Amino acid sequence: MIPREQLDAELDALERMLPTWLEKLRHPAQFAPQFEALAGRILAQAHPDDLARAHARIAAMLATQRPHDAGARGKARPDA
Repeated sequence: MIPREQLDAELDALERMLPTWLEKLRHPAQFAPQFEALAGRILAQAHPDDLARAHARIAAMLATQRPHDAGARGKARPDA
């Protein structure tokens, strides 16, 4: 388990990378599995007392940062 400060730093890094990641995303359907893998690695290291807070931060990230065509599975963005 990692200390809360490190957990926050890893969540901050994940949040900072989202805008660039979404901008360069070739296929919106790739976002969810990739994001879940990265977030899952962070959550797996979290202390049980920090899990609810970490899940809330991840949910907030997803609420504000979404691929343009999140429901368009397998379809490339027109500008890709």
